Amino acid sequence: MTATNRRQVLGMLGVSAAAMVPLAAAPAEAQTVYKENDIDVYPAAAFGAVGNGTTDDAAALQRAIDAAAAAGGGTVHLRVGKRFLLGSPLRLKSGVTLQSDRNRATLALSAGYSQGHVIDADQAKVVALRNLAIVCEQQPSLTRAVHLSGCSDVVIDNVHLEGVNQGTYDGPSGVASTALLRLTDCHRARVSGCSFTQAYVGLNVNGNSTHITIDDNDFHDVTQFGAHVLGNNASHTEYLTVTRNRLERIGGKPGQVGYPIYITCGGNDAKAHKHRFVRISDNHVIGNKLAYGKGGNADLLAVYDIFDGIFERNSLFFGGDAGLSTDRCRKLVISGNITAHCNTVGINVWQSNDVTVVGNIVYNNHQNYDGKLSDEPRGGIRTYARKDFKAENVVITGNRCFDDQAIKTQDYGIFIHSRTRGVDIGPNTLTGNKDGMFRTGSTEDITYSFTILRDAPPTEGYWEKGMIVQNRAPAAGQPFGWVCTVAGKPGTWLPLPGPAA
Repeated sequence: MTATNRRQVLGMLGVSAAAMVPLAAAPAEAQTVYKENDIDVYPAAAFGAVGNGTTDDAAALQRAIDAAAAAGGGTVHLRVGKRFLLGSPLRLKSGVTLQSDRNRATLALSAGYSQGHVIDADQAKVVALRNLAIVCEQQPSLTRAVHLSGCSDVVIDNVHLEGVNQGTYDGPSGVASTALLRLTDCHRARVSGCSFTQAYVGLNVNGNSTHITIDDNDFHDVTQFGAHVLGNNASHTEYLTVTRNRLERIGGKPGQVGYPIYITCGGNDAKAHKHRFVRISDNHVIGNKLAYGKGGNADLLAVYDIFDGIFERNSLFFGGDAGLSTDRCRKLVISGNITAHCNTVGINVWQSNDVTVVGNIVYNNHQNYDGKLSDEPRGGIRTYARKDFKAENVVITGNRCFDDQAIKTQDYGIFIHSRTRGVDIGPNTLTGNKDGMFRTGSTEDITYSFTILRDAPPTEGYWEKGMIVQNRAPAAGQPFGWVCTVAGKPGTWLPLPGPAA
């Protein structure tokens, strides 16, 4: 855009070009200094925004946004440290960035604010929010602070959002009524360096969205979901990346089940869509040491209804149910995660197919935080399915599952439920677990591709029928090893013939 065109736009809006240059009297550390040739910057003060926390600046800020959009795009700049009061919402438009400097300006709401959102955009392209604090103060009318619908090429960076705590959740559909930030049918959107707090839901992605990146954000003191990605029978998200986020204190009300990261298409409906090409890595999630349904978290990382997913290097501690749980998924890799001190199991492959579980560290789970879910065995890693469903074609190899507590809780290193088939158990390190290394309730195509070396047949722990222990150093007249012929603790063992005397 040329300087001449910009002056024409400003003239139509009643703003002189000279007014666009900040006053030299303003302290240098409190603002970005714009030069006369910074033709794409629109200081909010030039359009009448005061930023004193008492004057309603909504109309002035909207004039600045409209001017930037009319000129083909630009940056509306808010003076850092100022508090801009809004009595009505702002509409972001194509090509416009609303931003302050790194230490942020604040957008606050006037008393009696009656609108359902603070900032929205519809079908806008190339839009951004940067270096802002949006403080909603629990205004009862709000269902979201920011809602972008049908937008593309979106950047939301270093934005602090807080204060939309009320909300409801419909379990069958997976829909939560409120969120601080909602992206609907958006494409090429990146949310990074933001913080979400004092909310019912932090971030919600829904509709048919693609290329969504959620990176390096903080979520805390959230009631229902930290990061929530939702589809249904007509929608899903593709190319989703969730990385390097920190989540804690999600949940906390008796009867409320909080999910720090929750990705689903909403239940067991066979017609539900599936999210595609999902990568979740390097997130750090801390539960609140409360039981599922008693104010605690459910699964810390709940990844449901996904085809083609990679979940790697996440740290998951103190959940009210599982650390990482899949459901209704296919073609997954679960690799390099640490899951510990969770209420039931560390990693739960729940009615999912074609799953590789490799190189994870899983320890001291089944804590029973005053809320036992059932009496069935719990493992560090478990495969499981509901009635009429199966968990199929699962490889579990190279993991370390152990319990090093004085009073042990983790029943087994690996537990294979009866509604499971086609599981290959490779070499894993399974030590110190309460009842044994491994247990399976299934007889459908379960293979063991590992070697157990001992000096004598087992005398403790649970062992499955057909498992073989190899003699560490067989001598003449001694057996090559022992085979378990009756499952149990420690089971019944018969020797395998060894070398002749």
